[in-house]
Amino acid sequence: MKIGILESKNFSAEATARLNRLGEVFHYTKGSVSNFIRDKEVLFVRLKYMLDEKFLGYAKALEYLCSPTTGLNHIDLRYIAKKKIDLISLNGERQFLNQIKATPEHGLGLILSLLRNYKDAYLGKQNDQWDRERFVGEELFENKVGIIGFGRVGSILAKYVTAMGSDVLFFDPNNKIKYPKNVRKSTSIERLINLSNIIILCASYRAGQKRVLDKKLINAMKGKYFVNIARGELLDENHLISKISASYFKGIALDVIQGENSEKNNLKKLISLSEKNNLILTPHIAGVTVESFKKTELFIVKKLAKNLTISK
Repeated sequence: MKIGILESKNFSAEATARLNRLGEVFHYTKGSVSNFIRDKEVLFVRLKYMLDEKFLGYAKALEYLCSPTTGLNHIDLRYIAKKKIDLISLNGERQFLNQIKATPEHGLGLILSLLRNYKDAYLGKQNDQWDRERFVGEELFENKVGIIGFGRVGSILAKYVTAMGSDVLFFDPNNKIKYPKNVRKSTSIERLINLSNIIILCASYRAGQKRVLDKKLINAMKGKYFVNIARGELLDENHLISKISASYFKGIALDVIQGENSEKNNLKKLISLSEKNNLILTPHIAGVTVESFKKTELFIVKKLAKNLTISK
């Protein structure tokens, strides 16, 4: 069995060793991606590539597509179902994912960075003035935090910010969701935004679903902080950009944008806006840590091995 690892940089050595027991492992480094995937029966991917019908059409021998991610909007699910390609991912693996803290930790870091103006306050070539009065920030203690989406990431993040003394309100469409006594559930996203100073988007995303934040809800965030560690497709990004241009918010932090793998995305526009706004952009690194790579890749390899055993 030929196993291809598309994004081999920092790929878990332990996971690679286990894959070697299952077949012949190939690491993509350079050259034609289409040629690399052509004869692979198993393909490991992260988030660098948009795995649509055109891309996957080159993978003539593909049987298993392995993605150590929870979000699957980088994969054409309709196409792989049509081709009977088995998808092995982290989607729905709640018990295991409770051990993975990278994304909520990054969310906490972005909140603190916005409140304390870290992006502009760091001293260096672009900022060489020892002027503390320019960077008067806010504390997370006793601040009002609204979390949209109270799944794994949202619930862990709530623990972090309540431990620092924040007043936490959350919204989740799941009426059966369990939550601790020190947080409150909002009846709507609009009410959550109105009652919060910091809004964090942690909702899950499925291709084709309705936006969570439309123009009206984005307008309601005037003078507030907003953090997105979910998916760019969950909001009206063009409207958000128009409001950032008008210095509408106290601060914005985006770890995700729409069409991350597309040359037609809004990245350049957002970067230009970061020069004069409290706007922080990170390249979808919330889950990118040594620990998370090792744990998730090893988990996916074990899941693959189990599937291969069952299929024999």
